[in-house]
Amino acid sequence: MSNQDATHLYLQCSTGISGDMFLAAMADLGLDIRPVAEILTDAGVPVRIEAEKVRSCGLTGTQAAISPLEHEPPLRTMEQIKTVLAASRFSAGITDRAHRAFERLARAEAAVHGVQVSEVHFHEVGAVDTLADIVGCFWALEQLGVKEVSCSPLPWFQGRVECAHGVLPLPAPATVELLKGKPMFSTSFEQELITPTGALLVDQTASGFGPAPDGTLTTAGIGWGRIDLSPVPNGVRAFLFAPRTAARDPEVERVVILESNVDHLTGEEIGSLYDPLLAAGALDVIYLPGVMKKNRSGGLLQVLCRPEELDRVQTCFVDQTMTLGLRRREAERIVLPRRTEEASTALGPVASKAASWRGATWSRPEHEALEDLARKTGRSVVQLRYMLQGLDKDETSDSDPDHQE
Repeated sequence: MSNQDATHLYLQCSTGISGDMFLAAMADLGLDIRPVAEILTDAGVPVRIEAEKVRSCGLTGTQAAISPLEHEPPLRTMEQIKTVLAASRFSAGITDRAHRAFERLARAEAAVHGVQVSEVHFHEVGAVDTLADIVGCFWALEQLGVKEVSCSPLPWFQGRVECAHGVLPLPAPATVELLKGKPMFSTSFEQELITPTGALLVDQTASGFGPAPDGTLTTAGIGWGRIDLSPVPNGVRAFLFAPRTAARDPEVERVVILESNVDHLTGEEIGSLYDPLLAAGALDVIYLPGVMKKNRSGGLLQVLCRPEELDRVQTCFVDQTMTLGLRRREAERIVLPRRTEEASTALGPVASKAASWRGATWSRPEHEALEDLARKTGRSVVQLRYMLQGLDKDETSDSDPDHQE
């Protein structure tokens, strides 16, 4: 399964999240994040973004560094940020999401500082690294083809942090505002595990919180933070999942069963019935031998067909058997979802039929494909069938008590 099928990003934030940790995790998934810096630089915000492989607590992940290339980068206002986004080569989807994210952050800052949104002065919020983190997040999700993001519960922490507003308690007030409604779990850490930008990215991307989604894991990565929490690894783990494809419900079809007790046909004549009945539209033909009246050898001939083929099949039934009567009844049959596929084997490709039922899927080789492979390899169909089931009779040990020459 390719990464193109992986559209669900799951963030495991056991030790929190920040903007640079998120970008680092995206780089560790295999994404080149340098184009974010190129686009921002072209839009008038010169910046360098670097990703470096780092080993921490026995694990290898990626750490990202965002460096402004201006000597004294200005603290941009909301309007200035909008101007930068409008001048950039980011897609409309990315700039729209970035606009909403900055507006959400402005509302959070206004709420905790008791001012109007229009009065919010973006300190750290307007810094280059925050701008790169936010647009880089949405750019990465677009590049990876992510359609849904979910997140683990988030860690609660305490302590103090210095910022433009002075010394603030942790979590920072804006972070608390952005974390409202999010599931948390208690920790004893006294470091800033979740930055306002990290809280914003979770707030703006995660559609749910809890365990990993159902699906197939395709890629995993770690984005390291810069705070040392040893012996605990401080990183965001990112997992790309291909969502489980909803299994098609089995189809329910109406069919007609035609049958007759036959005791007047020879073995050769019974053997000649199958081809014309199938050619007339029968889905299946079966003959069950038995003892009939007057102790005669005979059997039950049963034919299955669709209602629309009934007239042609029953006419063929009578013509081919010269029976004096037949029974007819309607029934339902369940048809499991199936598909034809080509299985790769050591002896070459083999056409197979795969089916599924209540979450289980299995595949079996087509008999005609085994016959063709038998002719090519000199093996028998039975030998090939055992081989494809991992029961190669040729390799059965002589010491096997069930093995017979």
